[in-house]
Amino acid sequence: MNINTAVPKKVRDAKVPKVPKVPKVCPEGSILNPVTNRCNLIKNNKKALKDAKDAKDAKDANKVKPPKPPKSPSPPKSPLKSPSQPSSPSSNKDFELYYPDLDDPDFVSKISNNKEFLIHRIPDYPVIKSVKDFNEVSNKLCGKFDKMLYQHFIGQYISYRTPYRSALLYHGVGVGKTCSAITITEGLLSSQITDKPTIWVIMPHSLEISFKNEVFKIDGYDTLEMLSRQCTDQNYIKLLNIYKNTFSATGAAAAAGAAANKEHRETLKSELKALLKTRYKIFTYDGFAKHIKDKYNNKIVENKVIIIDEAHNIRSTNTKEKDTYTALINCLEKGVNNRLVLLSATPMYNEPRDILELLKLLLINDKRQGILKENKKLFDNKSFNVSDPNVISLIKRLSATYISYLKGKNPFTFALKLDPSKSGIKVLDKAPSKDMNNKPIKKELLSWLKNIDDEIVISKLGEAQKRMIVKLEKQGMKKAEAGSGSEGSEGSEGSDADMDIGDDGSGDAGAGAVNNMKLLQPMNIVYDDDIGAKGFSNFFSKIKNDPIELKYNNGYMNALLPDAGHLGKYSGKFLNICNFIRKSRGIVVIYSRFLLSGIIPIAVCLEHLGYTREGTTNIMKNVDVVKDKPIYEGITHPKYCILTSDRREYMGNTKIDDLINIINDETNYNGAKIKVILITPVASEGLSFYNTREIHLVEPWYHFNRADQIIGRGIRNCRHNRLSIENRNVSVFMHASVNDDQKRESIDINAFRISTRKYIESKAIDKLIMDNAVDCYLMKNINYFPKSIFKLDDINIETSQGALVKYNFGDKEIDEPKCNVSKSGSGDRIKAQGFRSEVYKHLLTSIKNNIKSIINDASAAGANKNTYIDFITLKNSMGYQIDNDILMYAIKNIIYPNTFIKGKYITRYKEGILISTIDIDGKNKIIRYNNDVLIKSIGDTADANANDDAAANTANTANTANAANAANAPIADNKAIQEILKVLNVDLNDANKTTVSLYLNIKAEQFKILIGYILKTYKDSGGTGDNFDTSIRFICDCLYRQGILIKRKDIPSYTDNNASGGSEYIGYINMFSENNEDDNTYIQYKDKNNKIIKNRNDKEEYFKMIEDRQSKMVRENIRLYNAKKQTEENARPAYITEYFSNRLFKKEYVPNDMSEEETAWGIIIRDKAKNVKNGELIDKYIFKIFKPVAGNQTGMLCNSFKRDEQDYILERLGATGAIKGKTKHLLCEYIATLLLNKNKLVLYPLYKPPMK
Repeated sequence: MNINTAVPKKVRDAKVPKVPKVPKVCPEGSILNPVTNRCNLIKNNKKALKDAKDAKDAKDANKVKPPKPPKSPSPPKSPLKSPSQPSSPSSNKDFELYYPDLDDPDFVSKISNNKEFLIHRIPDYPVIKSVKDFNEVSNKLCGKFDKMLYQHFIGQYISYRTPYRSALLYHGVGVGKTCSAITITEGLLSSQITDKPTIWVIMPHSLEISFKNEVFKIDGYDTLEMLSRQCTDQNYIKLLNIYKNTFSATGAAAAAGAAANKEHRETLKSELKALLKTRYKIFTYDGFAKHIKDKYNNKIVENKVIIIDEAHNIRSTNTKEKDTYTALINCLEKGVNNRLVLLSATPMYNEPRDILELLKLLLINDKRQGILKENKKLFDNKSFNVSDPNVISLIKRLSATYISYLKGKNPFTFALKLDPSKSGIKVLDKAPSKDMNNKPIKKELLSWLKNIDDEIVISKLGEAQKRMIVKLEKQGMKKAEAGSGSEGSEGSEGSDADMDIGDDGSGDAGAGAVNNMKLLQPMNIVYDDDIGAKGFSNFFSKIKNDPIELKYNNGYMNALLPDAGHLGKYSGKFLNICNFIRKSRGIVVIYSRFLLSGIIPIAVCLEHLGYTREGTTNIMKNVDVVKDKPIYEGITHPKYCILTSDRREYMGNTKIDDLINIINDETNYNGAKIKVILITPVASEGLSFYNTREIHLVEPWYHFNRADQIIGRGIRNCRHNRLSIENRNVSVFMHASVNDDQKRESIDINAFRISTRKYIESKAIDKLIMDNAVDCYLMKNINYFPKSIFKLDDINIETSQGALVKYNFGDKEIDEPKCNVSKSGSGDRIKAQGFRSEVYKHLLTSIKNNIKSIINDASAAGANKNTYIDFITLKNSMGYQIDNDILMYAIKNIIYPNTFIKGKYITRYKEGILISTIDIDGKNKIIRYNNDVLIKSIGDTADANANDDAAANTANTANTANAANAANAPIADNKAIQEILKVLNVDLNDANKTTVSLYLNIKAEQFKILIGYILKTYKDSGGTGDNFDTSIRFICDCLYRQGILIKRKDIPSYTDNNASGGSEYIGYINMFSENNEDDNTYIQYKDKNNKIIKNRNDKEEYFKMIEDRQSKMVRENIRLYNAKKQTEENARPAYITEYFSNRLFKKEYVPNDMSEEETAWGIIIRDKAKNVKNGELIDKYIFKIFKPVAGNQTGMLCNSFKRDEQDYILERLGATGAIKGKTKHLLCEYIATLLLNKNKLVLYPLYKPPMK
């Protein structure tokens, strides 16, 4: 819901804030002026109070006042705080913050107890007593696409309503970080419109397409309902004006219109592409650095939302992306009013201190340089002691305000990760006691093996490998154990973020990394007496380059045939992998950093096993297939594919996106189309594989985060639900070659030991973050699944190698987040102030989908009978806790006249809803049943509504055509308009009087009918018509003057209304839409909403917020009439831009200090009041008055004033003539007209056409 009203005024009963403690103490009844250091009396001395408050606000301006975008470069401004916050934490408790300040020590508790955020708390899961219970929860979570509560939460936390501008989404791989970021951006986009994109997205080039598809995608959806099941819901359906009848056709219509439908979809894709360019600007890391250097060298970046995907790649220690990090710091330091959102599943990518690199960016964006200065040593020091109290304190503090934490291991939606030993596979069970130089390892360092989560599968070195390693050692290539050796050279590892690693080490930046490459390659494979590209050419000759096609060289025929006599000599590790693939069940993913020492020779091995390559020719021209080639159930001809860079040499005619579509096709659940997927670093981020059963990490690296990224390609949210619970698991193989003397470390094992040292330190930081994250309490139930909720017996599961094992679900107690959230005491009570439909409307789609399922299940059981569901039953059937306000809001959005479920008519009845059947195939009647007896039709909709009190017992029917008309603003006849004119006071000599009558006397349904008539039926006769025609023309002029109607000249480029002889009006602002129902929210400064705005006349940013909200309301409620299609449609961004260029924003605000006014002020706002007769809500506009008196007011309903008070107001307004005998309602209309005459009446929308 959008807030359309912003009428600055004094705060009701606002108490004077306490000033900070100073040596001088003022006597009771006075307040210290912090500038003059004098005590000024408060009583009867308003000026003294005002001066003191102004001085206090000025003193704290750097902390409170939001930055105002400068016209020219200026020093960076202070961080934003909510306009509703008092200026000092020492203020009186009555000034309780709605949104806590970032420096508030109870920040997390206040966020967690704020109902606006609390509604996103992950509910408790039900106790699982059987596999059936487990599957019910899993199927519910992984049914149709539905945004998760954590995605909604972050969209609320970083929004136009809150003062928070920076966040790190530390969300595990596969939980939907991209959709979370898009939820933020789309929420902010809807509240602003600019000529250039305001959303900047920085990411690896390989992720650009998937990001755009995550925003919105046309392909792959057959119906409009399916199309809306995306991260952005129906937003782009509306922006692109996609209609059900043109997007989806079935049966014969689909066959006949296939070509037209395809053409229409191509047009939509082109329009979508153009639309996204106006909203998003996507950069690679290098591209962003260049853009800042070229375009913003002497300019300030302002009012942007900056999203950085895979943010761990832009560390200052990452040589390749260091320029990006520097450019970002410069951009943020000088920037004004920007929002920054970092996404990473592995923020401590190489070293634990990497987290500080990201937190530093957030602090800079929020202009909190004070924290950076206080902790300069920590931020500048390259070393990082995780047990340092200062480190612990800093991580706790910044986690509480900046980090959203999700582990990403929900057992209901993620596949189980299994150790290879579950399948009887040999793993490393004891750490070597000697290092690579055959020197003893310190005893305290020998326990590293028990600290890693995954097991290491070991392979013996082949004879050729042993010879090669000896040769390299003699050449001095072995790493030392200290200094610039084994733990000092891996700092340059990060450069593989968006590229594949050359087998000569060319893919990495540093000399140490090149050394690592050459050391790790012989652990994978050697080519007789060499490695990498040079060794590869010993074995193979290229027949073709585009794509690559090979043959064995003489002397090496069938060298990689997977048996001990061939492949076993050159790679014990690859032979081991081939043996696992032989026995594997389901889809297998194999990752290597190398091409010629990894993916390509494995592909050759697969071809020896009888595999063929999907989408292009095999790598080997002719290859001998093993006699005992593997046989897989349901797979006749097994296939593999390669996902690497776009180079045709290795990809051939295949494209990553096309291969992903085949991999994730429903029919490939067991690998029937592609069984083995070979990937390199370029495919290690952003891609998603369904139904993976095995993941092989061919070689280690010097941290585990790359491994986590790879595992996350195959273990992701809701990616295994096509499989039975017995097969919903993934075995992860971390491979390592070991020496014959297993007491001595191999290079692979040494890399794992180094990784583990970093991993142990990172886990300590991870625990701190988990326990102190801003959403720790809200997300606890998705980060921790205690064994107590799983009451089912151990279940039998089948591993990818065919072993049957028993498994019990549930986390260890040590893994429970220890959220530091206070849930008691008056200071931490749940804050429901300001809790209104605007703050929960984003949940509507999800709740409506749940309600639809409940209704369908309930009505299916009753077949053609009436079905009544009471609210309590409906609430209990939701499957999770739901707030009453939200449930009622959702119900309001599904009942008549809305079309919710085809063939069903839903109305409110007693304390629930009544579902009736529509006889679509018969007489097109809405039918209600009573005791299984069909009751004959009583009449039309009006008759049905008149008898609605007895709807369930004396059932009736209503014509569905009338229901549809009421829902869609029908083409009304003159008789219907005549009825509306009867309730209006149309004075052709007084436009203001008529305008007030239009606002105060027309209800929602009448508004729809009147607007529908003006746009679709009425034709202006040019002044030659009768009284009826003259009245309508005059009403049109009044509505246009107030900005409600839109003329052709306002949007001249809109040509779909150019029907011959049509009305000059082409659209309107829907003043009664669901996006426009909270007009008066921002009047309520100091009542139930507890909102406080002090010195509002000085709050430019606050008034800018008012304009933004009015702009947002107008954009979301513009409706244009397409005369060609005879239907209404949303305005596209180009039309909206044109509209605003032809409208003026009328700054109508009730004065801050009404005591200085001679007469009253007024505002007409939307309200929903109950009908006394039937209890139904009446949607209409009401008139509030602000009296010219001292004190704080929120406006009083005109009808609530006593008659003598109304007379006094009229007298002050200079009313003349007889006013006796008028009803209160007519007197209020008269008062409103006088105020409008004096420009003292606020009427929405505030965007008006320029009038001569």
